[in-house]
Amino acid sequence: MRCPLGAGYGHSPAWKTLLLTGSLLAFCTGPASSELPSSASLDPLTEGADAHLPVPRSLGDVLSTSWFRGHEARPEAMIFSPKGFPGPGHTGRETLDPQGSLIIRNVTTQDAGSYTVVLETSRGRRSATEQIHVKASSSGVPLMTFPGNSQGIIQSELNYSVILQWVASIDPEPVLRWTLNGSLCGTGKKMIIQRLSLKDLGTYVCLAENSEEVYFSQPVTVMLPQANVEPTDPVPIKPNPTFSLSGGSAIALIVVTLVVIMSLVVLSVYTLIHDKRSD
Repeated sequence: MRCPLGAGYGHSPAWKTLLLTGSLLAFCTGPASSELPSSASLDPLTEGADAHLPVPRSLGDVLSTSWFRGHEARPEAMIFSPKGFPGPGHTGRETLDPQGSLIIRNVTTQDAGSYTVVLETSRGRRSATEQIHVKASSSGVPLMTFPGNSQGIIQSELNYSVILQWVASIDPEPVLRWTLNGSLCGTGKKMIIQRLSLKDLGTYVCLAENSEEVYFSQPVTVMLPQANVEPTDPVPIKPNPTFSLSGGSAIALIVVTLVVIMSLVVLSVYTLIHDKRSD
């Protein structure tokens, strides 16, 4: 019988590597397998759901089960080996149930595509291909960005490079178009801004359209870095002090002012008279 997923996990890492290598070599050098008819296509899944890819039942005694990503049993695409060990194509979200069916938790649009199961049975080796279709969530398809974005915002200085990339896998292959603030600005999987300028600032969205549906990416806004200064309360401005005089103080000030003026006048007259006598 096929070894369960947990079987053999008590071995050291070196033994695991040796067993996995042996399994890969066996598949590369073993006899060709006969094709099984694919099961009915699974209903499209929404991002975050769990995918269940069953093993064909009418095969008699199944000795081992292995899973691969794609249409072929390529060693580099192995998800699980015949011994139940994770292979190079394992992402950490795949498990096997007791019947050998493949379960993928929290699927994304990147998980869409073909999966090949290879069965060693009492009648020889058989293989079958299953399909997964994943619909993007209503919140939009996430983009890969450089620099990384925080809550859909990229902060970058001018003259630096900015890259936005569509990484979702959709079947049939879509046509990709990019918009900046609602206006078409590019096509293809990548939106590359070689040297960021003021005209490149704004909100980018990628539209993916195929014969079945139109998908939208989550918006990403490119902006200049904002100074991180905490606001402070304004310091109140004190008005210039004013002086007011009234009553006796006002009269005294007027008298003193008159005395000073009269003294200056007398001093000036005396100076003129003294100068004339000197002449």
